[in-house]
Amino acid sequence: MKCLPLDEDPRALVRRHLADESHGWSVGTWGAIGEFQYDLGEPDLAVDLETLSVRSARGALLIGDLDSVQVFALVNESGRTGEIAFCSPRRGAGRITVEAIDETTFDVGIGAPHIDMLVRARRDDDATLAALRAGTGRPLLAPDNPAGPAIAKASPTRIFASALARLEVHQPIPPPGGKSPEGPHSHLLPQFLKEGQIHRPGSPLPADLYCGLSLYPRTRL
Repeated sequence: MKCLPLDEDPRALVRRHLADESHGWSVGTWGAIGEFQYDLGEPDLAVDLETLSVRSARGALLIGDLDSVQVFALVNESGRTGEIAFCSPRRGAGRITVEAIDETTFDVGIGAPHIDMLVRARRDDDATLAALRAGTGRPLLAPDNPAGPAIAKASPTRIFASALARLEVHQPIPPPGGKSPEGPHSHLLPQFLKEGQIHRPGSPLPADLYCGLSLYPRTRL
């Protein structure tokens, strides 16, 4: 796998690909990632190429400040570009425990330097909100933290935020051994997350930059 810098303006590159539903996107880190794709004609679909955002009933992708971003194509041995990575040195909050952001939104504290994972519960979901509040100040995966089981049961909106983009997943979390739904979905894999890697193993991306947004050309995630 080779890492090749791209000279195209990052916003123009995003705008061109965001207009085509055949491409996949992600915001995440090794062990915690949100993936996004949309279908033409799906419910509540809104594609805004000026604000670089896509929303639907299944999820959303909102792309923000791309100034001074470095863009790299990850090219395999056959010459195919499997991923386009938008990178910068910008960091996130880096929380390591569950913390309330507002009345319904909680940072679950994955501890990644550049990606914050949050959940947003429904205002009328008293049980999930109570569990999240009870879990604040503790690691999400602590054995006695009620927040983790409550999230798995209720499937609140999962949010993956970097300095470059914000990806939201509204679809359900599959049960253990189940299959992720098509379109927007999320993965939280503690055994990988605890390794503390900012790039997946073997990635050729520069070690001093964080990937805040990935594009997968012509890929159905």
